[in-house]
Order: sequence, then C-alpha cells, then structure tokens
Amino acid sequence: MYLSYLLRLWPVGTGEGAAWRASLEEIATGERRAFAGLDDLLGTLRERMRLCSPAEEGAAREGIPPDPGDGAVPPAEKE
Repeated sequence: MYLSYLLRLWPVGTGEGAAWRASLEEIATGERRAFAGLDDLLGTLRERMRLCSPAEEGAAREGIPPDPGDGAVPPAEKE
C-alpha cells in the first residue's frame, strides 16, 4: 500500500503576519482538504500514515517487497 497526494502550498500575508496555506488532494479518490497552517497538514499526514502502518508491517513480515513508489532505491542493475 502507498499514499499518493497532490500538495499545494501558497503564502498569505506579508511581514510578521505571513503564513502558509495548503491543500492536499488524494490521488486515488480526488478528495481535497484545505489547511490553514502547516501544523494541521502534518497532523493529517501523520494520522493517515498511522492508519496505514499495520498493513505495511504485515506485508514486510510476509516477505512482500516494498512498493517502488515508496522511495525505496531499486538494486543496481548489473551490466
């Protein structure tokens, strides 16, 4: 299993009042959520990762290789 999102970030305000806004769109469902700050965004990502963790651990115990989209580096090809 893997999670795939389109993340959009943009600044609002200037000077001391500047902040970041964000939206996160889940690729598989098209569901989009808006965030008033980065802390809320990170909290949502952590929660979704936590909810998916047991399946990943089960796959690892069964010897299923990691999904190539998970950032794993493929083994070097022999020439």
